[in-house]
Amino acid sequence: MLASVELASIITHYLDRYKRQYGAQTPNDQWSAIHAITGCRTQQYGQMTLTCDACPRTIQKHRSCGHRSCNQCQYNATSDWLKRQEHKLLPVNYFMSTFTLPRQLRALAKANAKVVYDLLFKCAAETLKTFARNKKGFHAELGMTAVLHTHTRRLDYHPHVHIVVPAGGVHRARREWRTLKGKYLFNGRALAAKFRGAFLRALSEAGLTVPTTPKKWITQCQRVGRGLPALQYLSRYLYRGVISNQNIIKDDKNEVTFRYTDSATGKPQTRTLKGEEFMALVLQHTLPKGFRRARDYGFLHGNAKRLLKTIQYILGVDTPAPSSRKKAVFTCKKCKGSMRLVAVIIPQQSVKVEIDPSFSLLPD
Repeated sequence: MLASVELASIITHYLDRYKRQYGAQTPNDQWSAIHAITGCRTQQYGQMTLTCDACPRTIQKHRSCGHRSCNQCQYNATSDWLKRQEHKLLPVNYFMSTFTLPRQLRALAKANAKVVYDLLFKCAAETLKTFARNKKGFHAELGMTAVLHTHTRRLDYHPHVHIVVPAGGVHRARREWRTLKGKYLFNGRALAAKFRGAFLRALSEAGLTVPTTPKKWITQCQRVGRGLPALQYLSRYLYRGVISNQNIIKDDKNEVTFRYTDSATGKPQTRTLKGEEFMALVLQHTLPKGFRRARDYGFLHGNAKRLLKTIQYILGVDTPAPSSRKKAVFTCKKCKGSMRLVAVIIPQQSVKVEIDPSFSLLPD
């Protein structure tokens, strides 16, 4: 089995070549990602001291950068998001609708990422809401979980939003739950036509110059069973960058090779690029600062917890109280006990911060 190569080491090695070819066109968000990835788990972010509660072992570890483009960080954030979504699952069929921007809009999306991505979320969600309100015999409000992806499996730029939808909704006027029956949510071609009109209109209203696009766009809508596999798929790149170190299989100091799974055949493939080109390929998927790439709508929104609880009660969903037991962030390699943070050294301030003994690294 081929050994993996770290993304951080690749960026460090090819940074000068990258600057010469792409530096002038690299936005600030991507420079921030470069700074974070290369400094992650080094002295750049300081050091922390941990002690085991079950044995005398004490260790020092470099701090993580916490940047969402870093493929070494935020595993817990991804797991926590998936766990929250699992608690919202209902005993109904689920569908996943995918709204994709055509090739002619990709340059516009790159140059105006925050505006275009926000409109992609808004128009896709509104399209589904409109179809649900107008569907004969349904006329209900959907719950939706949407996640933005900007890449193909080959890591090419391909902005699209996946929306996972339970096959049911709330009819507020009659205060009742209505189930969508059948193998189809809505007609994909009709969704695409409605989405195209709404999105192009929204771009014009935002003051952007809209290029000519095809009359037919692509919107896929497929049944995905009981929902969990689709959520697991969406969580894969949610907080941890677009490629793992395990999938970077070779760096000969001139070219980088990574592997991916071909979407058509399901077979593993490899792609080889010059190091600076590989960097550009990865960095183009850096999201604007503060941008939320996962959003909930309808009865799955965070402000609709009481409504969701009512729906779960009606459908007979067992919703146990949240466990007070917490999973350790760091585990002692010697005795497998939980390790406690006792001090942090912050290099920018050149100070050592003592941690209150009652403080816990464990998630709430």
